[in-house]
Amino acid sequence: MYDFIVVGLGIAGWSFLQVLEENHQNFIVFDNNSQQSTRIAGGMYNPVILKRFTPAWQAHQMLGYSLLQFKKAEFTYQQKYIHDINIYRKLTGVEEQNNWMAASDKPVLSAYMNGISYEPIEGIPAKYGFGVLHGTGIVNVARLLDDATQKLEKKGLLKKENFVYDRLEIHDNFVQYQDIKAKYIVFAEGYGLKKNPFFQNLPLTGTKGEMLMIATGVHIPYIVKSNVFIAPNVAKKGQYYVGATYNWQDKTNIPTDEARRHLTAKLQQLLHAPFDIVQQKAGIRPTVKDRRPLVGTHPLHPNLAVLNGMGTRGVILAPTMAKQLFNHLVFDLPLMKEVDIKRFADG
Repeated sequence: MYDFIVVGLGIAGWSFLQVLEENHQNFIVFDNNSQQSTRIAGGMYNPVILKRFTPAWQAHQMLGYSLLQFKKAEFTYQQKYIHDINIYRKLTGVEEQNNWMAASDKPVLSAYMNGISYEPIEGIPAKYGFGVLHGTGIVNVARLLDDATQKLEKKGLLKKENFVYDRLEIHDNFVQYQDIKAKYIVFAEGYGLKKNPFFQNLPLTGTKGEMLMIATGVHIPYIVKSNVFIAPNVAKKGQYYVGATYNWQDKTNIPTDEARRHLTAKLQQLLHAPFDIVQQKAGIRPTVKDRRPLVGTHPLHPNLAVLNGMGTRGVILAPTMAKQLFNHLVFDLPLMKEVDIKRFADG
């Protein structure tokens, strides 16, 4: 018998596997590669909401543990995943300059907001300068998941197939799927949760996001945020992520001409230099109506659990949420009330 079956190998599923390995639990993973939001998101970590100059929920408290987990992965796989890169927020006027400086003195924000820079960035004019964030960067999540997949395949612990829900047998002290028995099953499927009959009533709304990969001759050493963001592709010099769009109606992973035109127009306003579009990608972010993760157990079957709803900050949130869920299942420790799915028990 396994300790755990884990369904889904995005950032949430991977984070849960990290905790299982640390606690010497045995497991098997199912993943059909249908949910791509983790791989196309760019892996940015930033604890500050740059639209309003406010702290992102719990990001400051969780970031250190998250980076520690990725550091452990670097040691395990002998690869570099974490890239410390400052964010330069282009300021649009004197009022934004004043707001940036005022926010920089506030608790939590003062640890990241580092004044205003007038250092020129090639191809990006900025009359009012850039608000500088440090303690930010990019995790090469796509490479990390590729390496994790390869490791799991070598050990025979990954089944690359659809999980058929009606084949799951639920017993008091274990679950059985075909010939596999486990004490618990954890669903970390991203937007795929909408097809899961055990948890499909949770308010996972899903937001489609599209991004471009561009190539340009100018060198941009930072993540630059304006009406879009430009972030270095840490896997390929001279290429940059540009994103992202937000679409609450379209629930497909198919890139659209509309998003391509929108991102191109916004990028041309920001980047005054020639560029070529190398690639366009789309995915459905697992977003929730109250912007908090979905963590917990089925109301009737405590050996069925969910780990989902990381939204746009999965790199920061997922490792801590994974640890919370493991401690809840194995040691009966309480979950944070803000993330426990019991908050939706009354509708």
